Amino acid sequence: MIRKAKPSDFANISKLWLDASLQAHNFIPVKYWQKMQNSVVRDYLPNSQTFVFVDKHQIKGFISIVDNNYIGALFVAPNYQNQKIGSKLLEYVRRHRGWFCLNVFAQNKRALYFYQKRDFKIIREQLDPSTKEKELTLAWALGCKSGFAKKHPTDS
Repeated sequence: MIRKAKPSDFANISKLWLDASLQAHNFIPVKYWQKMQNSVVRDYLPNSQTFVFVDKHQIKGFISIVDNNYIGALFVAPNYQNQKIGSKLLEYVRRHRGWFCLNVFAQNKRALYFYQKRDFKIIREQLDPSTKEKELTLAWALGCKSGFAKKHPTDS
């Protein structure tokens, strides 16, 4: 079941976020993620729209939307990856919006593959100021395989 996160979920989401972040971003020092964990609970989660995937009373994944169309986070607990939880969360939020963008570290090949398989396209490359790692901005728009919304009927 997917539902809107409640403040009482934030501690569990934060732990899931840290575990999944450490697994997905082994190219960034562990201390960076540990330092960020408090701000996830204090600043990030209360200011985003977060939806959780719950199974047997356990949060197994979550997706957070910031500023209506930016995917700030999509994480699945390491023990529950490759069970279509991430896909279900993404499809859930796609039903309510016509476009999204997000950032992915270039070295996070699994996430990059996940999003590209779901029609997200790379639209920009930059350096993340806090980690100094190369980061890619990806975009998706409903009905558009190029990653951008059509402006004219003849656009592909």
